[in-house]
Amino acid sequence: MRDLRFATQSKTSKQSLFEPEMIEGPIYACGDIHGRLDLLEKFLTWVGDDSSGSSTVVFLGDYVDRGPHSRGVIERLMAGPTRSGERWYPIKGNHESLLVSAWLAPQSRHAEMWLMCGGSAALRSYSNEADIRDIPEEHVRFLDSLPLGYDDGERLYVHAGVRPGVPMWAQAAHDLLWIRDPFLGEPHDIPRLVIHGHTPRDLPDIRPWRVGLDVGAYRANRLAAARFLPGIAEPRFWLSEP
Repeated sequence: MRDLRFATQSKTSKQSLFEPEMIEGPIYACGDIHGRLDLLEKFLTWVGDDSSGSSTVVFLGDYVDRGPHSRGVIERLMAGPTRSGERWYPIKGNHESLLVSAWLAPQSRHAEMWLMCGGSAALRSYSNEADIRDIPEEHVRFLDSLPLGYDDGERLYVHAGVRPGVPMWAQAAHDLLWIRDPFLGEPHDIPRLVIHGHTPRDLPDIRPWRVGLDVGAYRANRLAAARFLPGIAEPRFWLSEP
């Protein structure tokens, strides 16, 4: 009997929604992939070429839907890093949340919404019959278990953003997965630079309070990422060739 539960993030303290993990080496943040396994592999090649020794890779969510290879992207993330000293932290995006909800209730409005938002492309990566039950339970469990964010002590990595005026420990899961305004246009007051995806732009969207790395990979044929170093404010940006 299937018994999936939606992942929730506990409030660990009144200073942080997630326990900060102090990082010594570089951190690479990858924007929304949306079924583009080819672009994911280009990003991983760049990480391998750019890094020396240990490194941390944070994936900002939206691995599935719209692009042609959702299944391959999930399987690659589940397999994890192949290089010694490399750690991966995939976090949950709104499209992962939609897929899980659709799988749990295939006749629900959640399933309808998922299909309207690119879920049909994800289904085709599993089967020509387009049956949501062709998505293996282990894939759904993996997506359901993803955390809502990652905190390196200087930056907070979430899929969509945070709600201004709300302390870090009280941020709502729905906002972390879905928010656009007022986050995009209004500084927040949490003590972190927020690194996010979710809202596509032609190039990385750089503001004093946030850095957006969604460049619409599935339609633009390119993926954006950034490398952050401890104690250094300026990141190094990367764009795959179109």
